Amino acid sequence: MKIGSDSSIYGVFSPKPRTAPSIADDGILFTKSTASQAPTTQSDQEAVSDFHARMAKQSMDWADTNKDGRVTKSEFMDGQARLAQMNDRPNDTEANDRRWATLDPHGNGSVGESELRKGYEKILPVSIGHLDAGYTQRLSLKRS
Repeated sequence: MKIGSDSSIYGVFSPKPRTAPSIADDGILFTKSTASQAPTTQSDQEAVSDFHARMAKQSMDWADTNKDGRVTKSEFMDGQARLAQMNDRPNDTEANDRRWATLDPHGNGSVGESELRKGYEKILPVSIGHLDAGYTQRLSLKRS
């Protein structure tokens, strides 16, 4: 092979048509999603209801040690003692007794998840607030 001034090193290799790799070559399949990527919006009441439902489920998972679907007072008190120990705080048995009385107002001795939820609605009365449109303006005026 003769190399001249118009030759380059790339001429040494046999020319091969170049094509970009395709995802089909790798066997990768993509399907278009028809679901919306935007998160679903909840009303304020739905968000509060969801909070209480999650609290009840977590309490049931935490306290129902024999997994029978009911939390007894003994299981509840043991769960509260474990939480206090994990959080390095004293176990307030009097406050736990008051909470249990709210969770089990009829004195049945055990509660299910729906009863836990109703009790937590009383123990944790949460709501969602909204700032009115002029709040930011009034706040900035107070700073100046």
